[in-house]
Formats: sequence, structure tokens, C-alpha cells
Amino acid sequence: MSTAALVVLGAGLSQRPLIRRAKERGLTTCVVDGRTDRPAAADADLFVHQDFSDVPATIAALEAAEVEAVGICSMGSEQAVVPGARLAEALGLPGLPVSAALAATDKVVQRGLYRDHGVPSAGFAPARTLAEALAAYDTLGPRVIIKPTDGAAQRGVSDVQSRDDVAMAVEHAIRESRTGELIVEEHLSGREYTVNAFVLGGVFHPVTVTLRDLAPEPAVGICVAHRYPCGRSDEDIAMIIDVVRQAAMAIGIDAAPVYAQVRFDGTGPRMIECGARLGGGSDAQLAELVVGVDLMETVLDAALGLLDGENLTPRPMPEPFGHSRFVIPEAPGRIVQADEGRVRELPGVHEVGFFHHAGQIAPPLWSASGRLGVLLMTATSDAELDARTADALAALNVIIEPMEPSAAATAWAEQVAREREGRA
Repeated sequence: MSTAALVVLGAGLSQRPLIRRAKERGLTTCVVDGRTDRPAAADADLFVHQDFSDVPATIAALEAAEVEAVGICSMGSEQAVVPGARLAEALGLPGLPVSAALAATDKVVQRGLYRDHGVPSAGFAPARTLAEALAAYDTLGPRVIIKPTDGAAQRGVSDVQSRDDVAMAVEHAIRESRTGELIVEEHLSGREYTVNAFVLGGVFHPVTVTLRDLAPEPAVGICVAHRYPCGRSDEDIAMIIDVVRQAAMAIGIDAAPVYAQVRFDGTGPRMIECGARLGGGSDAQLAELVVGVDLMETVLDAALGLLDGENLTPRPMPEPFGHSRFVIPEAPGRIVQADEGRVRELPGVHEVGFFHHAGQIAPPLWSASGRLGVLLMTATSDAELDARTADALAALNVIIEPMEPSAAATAWAEQVAREREGRA
């Protein structure tokens, strides 16, 4: 006899609150992931070991496990957007149109839609070869960003400031790409911001605009914290929201969450990327704490075909200053200890979690995988938030045996390969 279950794509740490919320609603949950050693794998009622990017194989694996999907969802996973749309379409369930999912995850297609619809963004050019990347650099330089068109979590991204560095950046991007297709973009200056929103029936509902506090170079675009309020004027915030609304409409997002990054310089806001998903950095939980909008409930309702938009209006909250603050290791290496210690006893701490655990490798901060964990914090002022966060970081129990970055990267890649094959 089959089991009716909400199918969650991915068992990373970011899926844990979504799984827990679904279970609180009385839903049976089934996680699908190609890796066996993932933080949220044990949180669901059922686990199916399958790479969800292979949709036919995922359907077959669900059938073999006698799981009848009642909805498809994910939280913070860029890689789940297209498979989720295809899986929902194949099973006749509510979901994002496949065309919008493809546009939201292909950087070249997305930038082309921005251009066609007049959405302020960076100049760009697609590339498959070094010669094409060099030609794009000559047009868009002297500083460009080179990355895979299908990349996520800052994997394969390079900030190129010299023509001599293009070849290495192309090699890096190709290594992290599933398709071998790259994009060369004009480098945008200014502070970076994240917009979390939901589009329902074509109506754009903004929820939060947060400041993206980025790691210093040589890290490229890796977020250390999503901070609310973002520190901009009401006029600037309205401009940021409007450019994201334009981007979401250009992509074709009609009934789905929006997670977008924007740069704001002297000329105003310009789009970086607009995803049709919740953010992976505790953005949804942060929104609930600081503006009272429950995006996880909204996503669950959408997956089940129950969405009515009643809970998408921000409201005053008792501690309206907050951030999701990532835990960044001092150096890459083998993790001896990574636990929360006494941090939950401290004021302002709402959640703490680790992406990696003892015995695993903390890789270099060359992508988002180099982040060790995350703290979800609130306070009544910016100063109080900073003080509480410093205390919380100091209360964590983290011990890492340092390794040279290249050795740690190799050990990390070997670890991931073992996990994907179920040999962890």
C-alpha cells in the first residue's frame, strides 16, 4: 500500500525547518537526495536515496518506495527548481511552469530576458570556449565575473581583473558546470541586497529586503550574513523592490517564491539574479521573526494547491532587527568538533545549525560550501544585534585541524564523491 507524502527535494540543512513545519501540519514527509550523509535526512518520515536531477529515475524511485506524492517542494535549493517543476508537471501536481524554472536557473536566458524587458542589469555574454570568454572580456572588462550558467552557491565563480586571468577562470567555471556553458558579466559595484518575496496570481508581494554582508576577497560573492533592516532609505528600498518585481515578471514567475540579489551603486539598483525559490540562508525563518510573514507556510500551501495569499503582509514584531549569520571557519581542515555548546541559552538566538560535522572536511571558502554553520539572531537594535552575535559565536564549540586549502579542497571533493555513492 502506498504512502501519501509531501516530497522534499534535498536533505541539506536548509530543508530541516521546512520538513519540521510540514510534519507539524500533520503531513508525512519524504526526502529525496543523492547523498546519504545529509543533515536533514533523518528529519523526514521517509528517505529515498536518488539524485533528484534525474526526474524519471526519481519517479521510479518513489514508486519503488511506494510513495504517492501529494506535493513537491524544496527550500533554498537552486538545483531543485527545474527538477521540481518537471516532477510536479509529470505527476500532475501544483508547481512552477517549467519554462519559468528554466529561465530562473539559466543565467544567460535570464539576462537575455532582463535585456528584452528593460530590466536594469549587468552587461553579459555567453561563452563556451576560452576564445569566446576572451572576446567577452575585451568588450565588458577590465573587470568581469565569469561563472557557469547553471551554477549555484557561488561554485565556479571568479572575479577577473586581468585578461591574463581569464583562462584560469574559464577552467574553474567549466569544472563546476554540468553543461560546459559559461557567462561573462560586467562587474557591478555597490552594496548587495537580497529581496525575499512571493508572486501570487501575477501580484508581487515583497516581504524583506536584507543587506548581504559579503566575505572579503579572495572569496567571490559569498554571503556572511543576511541583515534586516538593510540600512537603505525607504525610497531606495522601493527602487530595489521594483527592479526585482520587473525581473520576476520578465522570467514568468506567477505563483512561486522569489529570492533575488541586487547591486545598488550611484546609478541605482541593478539585477544580479532572480530565483524562483526560497533563500537557503534561513531567509524564510528570518522574515517570520522580523516582519511576521511565514514564507514556509506559504510554500507548503503552494505545493498543496492551497495558497490564498492571506499571510503575505508584513507586520510589526517585538525584535525587528535580525540576521542569519553564517559561521565561517578560521581555516579549512578536518572538523574535530562542531556543536552548539551553550549558545541556545543566550538572548536573541532562535536557531543554530551546522552544515558539516565532526569527522568531515570544512572546505576552503571558495563557494558557499565553505561555510560551517548558521545562527539565526534577533534584537531590538543594530548595536544589540552585533553584541548578541559576538557572544553567540564565542559560545559555539568549534575545533578544526587546519589543512592547506588545496589539500582540504581535494579531501572535500573525495568526501562528496563517497557520500553521493552512499559510501560515507
